[in-house]
Amino acid sequence: MNTRHRRPLQPAYLSRLIAALVAGVLPGVALAAVEFDPRLVYGESASSTNWSRFASNEHVAGTYSADIRVNGTFVVRRDIEVRATDDGRTQVCLDPAWFEQLGLDAGRVARAQEASAASDKPLRPLPTEVFCDVLANYVPDATVNFDAGEQVLEIGIPQAYLTHDPRGWVNPELRDNGINAARLNYYVNHQQMHTSGYGSRSSTSAMVNAGVNLGAWRFRHDGYFAYDSQAGGSYRPGRTLVQRDLPGMDAQLTLGEAATAGDLFDGVNYRGVSVSTDARMLPDSQNGYAPSVRGVAQSNARVVIRQRGNVIYETMVAPGPFEINDLYSTASSGDLNVEVIEADGRVQRFVVPFAAVPQLLRKGQQRYSMTAGQLRDTGLPGTAQFVEATLRRGVSDQVTLFGGVTASNGYGAVLLGGAVNTPIGAFSGDVSFARTQLPGEQAGFDSSMSGQSYRLTYSKDLPSTNTNITVAAYRYSTRGYLSLADAARVRGALREGFGGQDVARQRGRLDLTVNQRLGDRGGSLFVTASSADYWNRGQRATSFTLGYSNTWGPVTYTVSAQRTMERSLYGNEDSRQTNSINLSLSIPLGKAGNAARLTTSMDRDSDGRQNLRAGVSGSFGEQRQGNYNASATHNGQDGARFNGDVSYMTSVANLSAGYSGGHGSQQLSLGASGGVILHSDGVVFSQQMGDTVGIVHVPDAPGAAIDNAIGVKTDARGYAVVPYLSPYRRNEVTIDPKGLPLDVELKSASVTTVPTAGAVVRVVVPTSSGRTALIEALRADGQPLPFGVDVANEAGEVVGVVGQASRLWVRGVEERGRLFVRWGEDAAEQCAVDYNLAGVASGDMVVSQCSGELPASE
Repeated sequence: MNTRHRRPLQPAYLSRLIAALVAGVLPGVALAAVEFDPRLVYGESASSTNWSRFASNEHVAGTYSADIRVNGTFVVRRDIEVRATDDGRTQVCLDPAWFEQLGLDAGRVARAQEASAASDKPLRPLPTEVFCDVLANYVPDATVNFDAGEQVLEIGIPQAYLTHDPRGWVNPELRDNGINAARLNYYVNHQQMHTSGYGSRSSTSAMVNAGVNLGAWRFRHDGYFAYDSQAGGSYRPGRTLVQRDLPGMDAQLTLGEAATAGDLFDGVNYRGVSVSTDARMLPDSQNGYAPSVRGVAQSNARVVIRQRGNVIYETMVAPGPFEINDLYSTASSGDLNVEVIEADGRVQRFVVPFAAVPQLLRKGQQRYSMTAGQLRDTGLPGTAQFVEATLRRGVSDQVTLFGGVTASNGYGAVLLGGAVNTPIGAFSGDVSFARTQLPGEQAGFDSSMSGQSYRLTYSKDLPSTNTNITVAAYRYSTRGYLSLADAARVRGALREGFGGQDVARQRGRLDLTVNQRLGDRGGSLFVTASSADYWNRGQRATSFTLGYSNTWGPVTYTVSAQRTMERSLYGNEDSRQTNSINLSLSIPLGKAGNAARLTTSMDRDSDGRQNLRAGVSGSFGEQRQGNYNASATHNGQDGARFNGDVSYMTSVANLSAGYSGGHGSQQLSLGASGGVILHSDGVVFSQQMGDTVGIVHVPDAPGAAIDNAIGVKTDARGYAVVPYLSPYRRNEVTIDPKGLPLDVELKSASVTTVPTAGAVVRVVVPTSSGRTALIEALRADGQPLPFGVDVANEAGEVVGVVGQASRLWVRGVEERGRLFVRWGEDAAEQCAVDYNLAGVASGDMVVSQCSGELPASE
């Protein structure tokens, strides 16, 4: 019989499968031990094989590196020992030092031991040294199961004997500050433009985020560089700071240039020192909001988003509607100023209001911040020192109280407030009292300004109606109220001889964001609105956006309308308003997951400007790491414009290119973003990185794919960067074995790490490398070797197993040498195989004979 393509059977697996099937059909029926019938294996070697070694879950004695899980949840990775017992079996040994990490409550276990003292089988006291005994002898109903193949030690402990840690809790002892390293994130964009009548013009911009990690310290610098062939170049530094964890306080220490959170007082940029609670250190169950930025581009456009003057996001978008929903590192409040820079140089500007949601906390929890430094604002003349302290504390599960104080040169403010959770939603209200000492005369005031500011915020998710009111906030300030930044501007203006009237003093503001699902097939409706007026400016600025999206078969469509108004409060002579409407459709051109989509859109504003667009977009690559877009846009005034762009995410960078041309102008853009990490083992290139990253080392395995990141593979030295990790959380890094060389074996398919914020953690996926060989070796009498027998090398290490048709599959062997096979104690039941793999490719079969004798010491 030809057995070339037959695979070795696994008797123990089949036995467990049969038992599981019977148990599923006949629940509650006690089953006798199920054994595999060896007569099902064809061949003469079946009768001489010792099948008992496959029928049990015994392990070879030794030390294993394994993931320890408690009740299915990963806890820690440790080396565990398996020892041989006197009866010839093996037993997993446990270290009492693990008990605290496993969450075992010693007090509860001790009480259970006392209660069992009078029983027939009393529990034993918990050991104080490594023990190789059944855990159920110490902890009631505890179980231990070690899977050597998966390298997992599964420990089952009844919940009654575990500490009640919050859901999502991660032991702080597992946190890894990472390695010492230097890192650089970059985004570079170059544009070459040509306009009839104006000639050619080029511009280059770059965002950089550089840093150095030394132990727990994080040194960071952000900057934005812009160069224009006509205006020249400029560099604007964003922030330069040093941070580190204060784990005992669940807080972060920040030294340098940063921004206050803005959750109670208005956020400001500063240069100084701050200590504030880092909620990421808390469990998920006891623990951000950032707005989505929506807009419509008329061509291949560059979108730049600023907050308080700092560029926090930049990207290229294709023509048509766009949505940016992956903002990070923004303060808790502060309007986002958005610029959409079109291919022909036109610039759309709009503001996305951003206000904090109610800050409810659980009972007994608190958040605090303490900041001291100098205001950092390009619009401020001179310098202003300030201190700010805030505290929020949950006094019950429904009520949170908070307050804060701010003091600066000639300025002081106090804030008191609270938040309450009610059946109709979460409300937050506060009142701020501020007094500003003026260095000169201010119209309508004496030597000082004082006033109050009242704020009411509401948030609610209504599952019954699929309604989510993300932010509904109203604020009213009296005429004499000034925020810290406004007070510094007024005081600075008065010192320089100006009247201070140019500083806008906000009177009232309303922000609203609502998302409404209209049933399973009714689509979704969204509304955003913002309105603000000022004491010393007779205008009210209002913006309103209403949108609806749904699907009709494979077609997705969106309709949105936007209205912006600037209205005089004293008459209509200065009033102006702009209305626009947009309709877009998206139709798949095929059924494959990466099939192209046909998109069309139309938008029209109240000034009569109309734009029509049609385009095709799609993705390519095994992991859809590439994207393309081609479109044509027709403007009623300027004619047609053609646009095309392509982007591709490689393992070491994200690359993009685009072209736009029409009505007298052309533009070519090239972009690249990525990262570089310098560490003790060399340099690793990366895709654009988040704040917390991991360097994965898979020894001797170039080209290994990382499942956690699209398009990421190890380099020639086996290194790769996982560009995004969650700080203070368990992150599992998984390697895809597909495509690995046959000579490399993964000892574990994944590793787990718990990084601290900003860390560059180094994780090693253990591998076993060496020659791999398939050797056909019959015995001297021409008979096959027994199926399933271990194959050892000259050092006595098991390197393979005898498969069917007397074929040995071995791994990690030298290029030439001797292998030993033993299936009994008699000399006739053991033999040696001499082999030579010189010139033989991995996976090719070598023919030999098992006839040599084993050494006498064997």
